Amino acid sequence: METKSHRIINWIRYSGVGVIFTLNPLHWKVLPWFRDETNQEWPAPNERTWAAGFLFLTIRVWIDDGSW
Repeated sequence: METKSHRIINWIRYSGVGVIFTLNPLHWKVLPWFRDETNQEWPAPNERTWAAGFLFLTIRVWIDDGSW
């Protein structure tokens, strides 16, 4: 039987944040952007992914509980 604390630990374990720096100015985005990057081919029941960026910085956030 899974306890509430075990479920919370799974959300923390399988979730994360990624920060990407693009050094080449030719690939910089001048306008801020946001998109949903949730996987459509092999969707996990509780997985969600988003990305946002501006100029040389991209931040990806994904949340998941590992139930695949």
